[in-house]
Amino acid sequence: SFSEPIVAICGLNGTGKTNLLDAIYYLGFSKSYFGRTDAQNVQHGKQGMRVAGTYQKSDEMLEVPFIIRENNKKELNVGGVPVKKMSDHIGQFPCVMIAPDDIALITGGSEERRKLMDSILSQTNKTYLDQLIAYNKILQQRNSLLKQLADNPSMGNELLEVYNDQLIQSGQYIFSCRQLFLSVF
Repeated sequence: SFSEPIVAICGLNGTGKTNLLDAIYYLGFSKSYFGRTDAQNVQHGKQGMRVAGTYQKSDEMLEVPFIIRENNKKELNVGGVPVKKMSDHIGQFPCVMIAPDDIALITGGSEERRKLMDSILSQTNKTYLDQLIAYNKILQQRNSLLKQLADNPSMGNELLEVYNDQLIQSGQYIFSCRQLFLSVF
């Protein structure tokens, strides 16, 4: 129970401090902070996993169970109401993880800094999250098409132009939000 504004978690190595923080992160993002696949977080020999927490939002106490089934299907409930799309949940319980690896924000490439901005903006701006998901999906489809075009140059570029137009639309929104964020930050 975290009833104070600042809570210190301490203990010997291997006692679960990082697992506790990652469990809290799971309940906010429906994924692990540490980037492992969900299957890697399931205890060896088990078919699935369950993480649950109780959050106070305004004066309401909300039970938030998160389950990964044996078929890798994710289930999340907030106060007894099933969450249909995991992206709809992001931002309900804002969460920021700070870890020793975050030194890469300073010493690493721009990808790490964009990842941090995306995490913050996705929790505070639903349209940003939707546009980011759309952008990444379109980019994946476009890259797949480019590979097909390399193998078969006679296919034509009509679909590539459609993907490019869609990338520009989502990309402009993402860029303008990041620009505004950086001016405030």
